[in-house]
Amino acid sequence: MSEMLIPARSQPLIAWLLLLLLLLAIIFFGVIPAWLKSQDLSEQIESGYKRLEKMRQVAMAAPELNAEYARISQQGIDKLFYPQGMTAAQVGKELQNQVAAVVARQNGTLFSSEVVDEIQQPAASEEQQTSEYQRVTVQVVFQGKTELLREVLHAAYASRPLIFVDGVEVKPLEGADPKEQLVRVTVKISTYWRGGSKA
Repeated sequence: MSEMLIPARSQPLIAWLLLLLLLLAIIFFGVIPAWLKSQDLSEQIESGYKRLEKMRQVAMAAPELNAEYARISQQGIDKLFYPQGMTAAQVGKELQNQVAAVVARQNGTLFSSEVVDEIQQPAASEEQQTSEYQRVTVQVVFQGKTELLREVLHAAYASRPLIFVDGVEVKPLEGADPKEQLVRVTVKISTYWRGGSKA
């Protein structure tokens, strides 16, 4: 008789345990995934609104940008930049070749020359991201006389298309003849090409 009463007394406890397990299963497999999906969708919607706002700003500025481009084209200023027919890789390669030619002409030693990835550069401004003119940066390491550094900088600022020196690091080499001081130089130079608007 007592054996029959024990299962009967345990039935409410078992029922509550089953109900608790059911609630936990609903929370873990229903509520939490739904909440995470809702958060993800909210972030996507917010990101979409931000992109839409940027596109509206670009659309509002389009007439002014077109007028400025027409003015630049009439003055021939657009010839200061690499043409739209080239790719960023081609522009970077030509920039590397220009510096390598100066180093070779001055009997210097070129150690490395690489295009700096856009991801490694500081975040571009919104104006650059939507501009028709896109930036390409090359970092070059070379060694030679101080005249070589002067020649590289002169060639950069005197060239067409325009080249800009972003940074220069100069290390004098020890033990060199003071009359022929050798330096190791790391220089970052940039130029612009008509890459087309990213908007």
